[in-house]
Amino acid sequence: MMVQSPLRKNEVKPNLRKVPKPDISSTSPKNKQASKRNTSGNGNGKRIPSIRPGRVILAAIIIGIFGFMYLTHVFATQQLLKEVQQLEKEYNNARQMHDELKLRYDRMAGPAEVYEKAKQQGFVNGGPADKVLVIEE
Repeated sequence: MMVQSPLRKNEVKPNLRKVPKPDISSTSPKNKQASKRNTSGNGNGKRIPSIRPGRVILAAIIIGIFGFMYLTHVFATQQLLKEVQQLEKEYNNARQMHDELKLRYDRMAGPAEVYEKAKQQGFVNGGPADKVLVIEE
């Protein structure tokens, strides 16, 4: 409904809201029901599409399949994590054993052990290696 001032007839802006105008001229019950159908809902006469039970069931099945796939993936990932941790533990044990054996070998083949074994076999220590050798011709 527009209200206009008699002084400003030309400066009135039109109403931008789309409000259905009531039909006052007819008072029959058919027209009232028709106008109720046209004005009910969201105002433009369109109805919300109905959801079919088949689609709901299909959506539930699809969601269930994706949920099952997700849970399977989670459990498989946890199993792989356990296997990786087990292999890492075995690797660390093997590396520790390797380091211990390498240390024992280095002690057995180190300079102190070599000098001691050489002394036991009768070799003489040559002393420092920075002596100058003189060769006579």
